[in-house]
Amino acid sequence: MFSQNMIIRDGEYTKTIYTMIKEERFQDAINTLNTIPESSTTRAGLSLLGHCYYQTQDFIEAANCYEHLLNLVPDVQEYRLYYAQSLFQAGLFEEAQKIIATGLDSPELKEKVLQLQSAIAYGNEDYTAAQSLLLQRQDGNGQEASTKNDEGCLLYQANMYEDALQRYVSALQAGGFNPHVAYNAALCHYRRKENSQALNYIAEIVERGIRNHPELGVGAQAETEGGARSVGNPPALAASGLAQAFNLKAAIEYQEGNADGAREALTDLPPRSEPELDPVTLHNMALTDPTGGGAGLRRLAFLLELGPPACPPETFANLLLLCCKHEMYDTAADILAEHTHLTYKYLSPYLYDLLDALITAQSTPEEAEQKLGTLASSIGGRLRALAAKVQECRSATDQNALRMALREYEGALESYLPVAMARAWIPWRMDDFQGAEREFRASAEFCSETPSWRLHAAHVLFMRGDRYKEAAAFYEPIVRQNYDDILSIPASVLANLCVAYIMTSQNEEAEELMRKVERAEERKGNATGQCLHLCIVNLVIGTLYCAKNNYEFGLSRIAHALDGGSGARLCADTWIHVKRCVLGLLTGMAKQTIVLPSIALQETLNFLRACEAYGLTIPSVLTGPLEDSGEQPPTIGLEARKLRALLLRLMEYK
Repeated sequence: MFSQNMIIRDGEYTKTIYTMIKEERFQDAINTLNTIPESSTTRAGLSLLGHCYYQTQDFIEAANCYEHLLNLVPDVQEYRLYYAQSLFQAGLFEEAQKIIATGLDSPELKEKVLQLQSAIAYGNEDYTAAQSLLLQRQDGNGQEASTKNDEGCLLYQANMYEDALQRYVSALQAGGFNPHVAYNAALCHYRRKENSQALNYIAEIVERGIRNHPELGVGAQAETEGGARSVGNPPALAASGLAQAFNLKAAIEYQEGNADGAREALTDLPPRSEPELDPVTLHNMALTDPTGGGAGLRRLAFLLELGPPACPPETFANLLLLCCKHEMYDTAADILAEHTHLTYKYLSPYLYDLLDALITAQSTPEEAEQKLGTLASSIGGRLRALAAKVQECRSATDQNALRMALREYEGALESYLPVAMARAWIPWRMDDFQGAEREFRASAEFCSETPSWRLHAAHVLFMRGDRYKEAAAFYEPIVRQNYDDILSIPASVLANLCVAYIMTSQNEEAEELMRKVERAEERKGNATGQCLHLCIVNLVIGTLYCAKNNYEFGLSRIAHALDGGSGARLCADTWIHVKRCVLGLLTGMAKQTIVLPSIALQETLNFLRACEAYGLTIPSVLTGPLEDSGEQPPTIGLEARKLRALLLRLMEYK
């Protein structure tokens, strides 16, 4: 590999530099050219530098080179076109348009100029102008595929996905396989919720990319657990369409609720350092970050500050939704206030109304309920009309019309479900579980067969405290559906179902379910303590018995769940259950309403002593995604020591 300080003999500079360019080692060529003083002042040097900078996607430097070239040779139209193209790629649309308007009138370059002008109009979201410019272009000289692709892009922006797909297929037929056109076709299928067809296009893009560009190291990050050497952003990566394909695959997995699959798709991308990532990849990594919301929020905020065209259009909405997910409503309100100009551009009226209601609920729940009720009534009326339309299409046996009607109904239902959940969430957060149940019953007409609705309805019935049998009836189908892979079921579902069984005198069913979870954990291997399903089940059952004042059995169950306080399962998530039950015991003992045998008290002391030793450096509280007070959080060890001291004082009290 050539280094910046390599020695080149006189007379071999031209050969060496052109060899580097031929081998697509553009950064080496730039480094070598920058060691030659004449490169920045001569036509040949600036032309080569501009080309190399453009290929490495350093469009600002490329534009600077072509600007100097125009000062040297103002009559060369190609340099003016390259200058405009560099400015366009750098996102400087207005500057690029000015360069085109000042003397770029060569007949030989007319088609390329029209293509660039339509791209600028498209980038500025002036689709009418883009369409007008497109009509002026000619399909000759092998431009048919390009024109068809651009027509498809305009149709896509108009949400005419079927027509756009036809144009992309025609472009592939006219010009042969092109990964970018194939990606566009996959994107149309994705928008039409035809994920299997989209994945077929993605698979072909990836297969060709791996075969034609093995140097990009597809999958190297997964094989080396993130330690692969960065390949940067070579022209081969841009030409291969791999970044777009893997990002679309991640979007499909994420939409289907498979966060691990989405992360795996992003891990298969050619290895790059974070500063080298394109905005779309950075955006998708923010949404799938496994470490929590903090890094994701910071990435999305960074992209939002970049602004268009670098910032993906979905960034604004996803940043607000992520803030609401982590209950950072004040932050969401501040972002909305600071970016009012983006509200009407990137938020649909539906999404704005939903976010506004969620934020309003923090101060005036009654007003939020009214807003959500209006939104639910509007979507509910549309769902009823679409349901009638579906029935008509079924009666008429028109399969195409039926598919379209079903797609419209599913889209409306996807909009209705978050509104229904939000309406139930308002009373839920105030511990009004009867009110939450009432809201769920109101939305049952449309959502009763939706898995997420059934899951949350089960939680509400469970929290009522007197509806365990009904809650179990909702939980059981979820467990049966995934019985062979029981660890894929959320631990909260298993724990609540076990408690529901116990509270309805079905202890054998509860024990069988716990044995099933235990066997699954043993098969998977639980040496690292990361599999917490059985632990959480035991914690919830132990907490239940403590709530019923059976602290002897309840605390023994909790201690067993945490391996006596000396296992890897001890963390902030599990410790909160421990201290809640111990504090309940201490309160009862102080009021002299609870009496425990000496042996049970000694076991509790031993358990707290083990928690104190093992949790010496483990934080005892969960922090929010952006919390960074600079102060050291309290540790489990310190809190366990205080609880043990209080228990000893109460034991000594006569």
